[in-house]
Amino acid sequence: MLATAATATWSMSAHIIVQPRSDNGLYNNAPVATVMSPINIPINQKTVINVPVADADGDITRCRWSTTFTECGDVCPPGSLPSSTVIYPNCTIVITGQHIDDWFAVTIMVEDFINSTSTTPLSSVPVQFLVHVVAAASCSTPPEIIGIPEEQSCTALTVGQNFTSQLIAINYCGPSVTILDIATLSFPGMVQGTIVELNTSTYYNTMQWTPPTAQLGY
Repeated sequence: MLATAATATWSMSAHIIVQPRSDNGLYNNAPVATVMSPINIPINQKTVINVPVADADGDITRCRWSTTFTECGDVCPPGSLPSSTVIYPNCTIVITGQHIDDWFAVTIMVEDFINSTSTTPLSSVPVQFLVHVVAAASCSTPPEIIGIPEEQSCTALTVGQNFTSQLIAINYCGPSVTILDIATLSFPGMVQGTIVELNTSTYYNTMQWTPPTAQLGY
């Protein structure tokens, strides 16, 4: 049950242009955004959520709240979110939960534009996820993820090329705190191993992927 409604209708819609672009004569590639759900946020702490966005055409991308019933049903911001929640065009959301175990639906639209001055999107893509308010952790220093690939980086592979990487988590909270998992949002075929404790401050797991022809462009 959401904090703002006992029951709510959900809806999402997308907008694309099926004609060639005016600048290069090619068909437009809509932006792609990925986000995990649910996202846990600590009570009474301003939390920044960054929604990663990629655009194959290199277009200008911006984010906004979903606004119409077809875009978000009964969970349209700002009424579906805590007061003072804001979204910025760079797809950064700032939110503060005020009650433990509250759930909120976040509904946004990611849009691409032909240039920085345009206000008419080439396409509009929905992104929807849940936010859950939890008790604040006993240690206020979050763990750090390091390793290759780096955050928001892009690694080029060829079809059939095996890719292996290690995600390393650093625990800054001492031996009384244990890292249980390193969660990832991965595409089909990505194999993630079991987390391994190297010592009380360092944990890691291994990821492997061999891209098939069907995943060209991922």
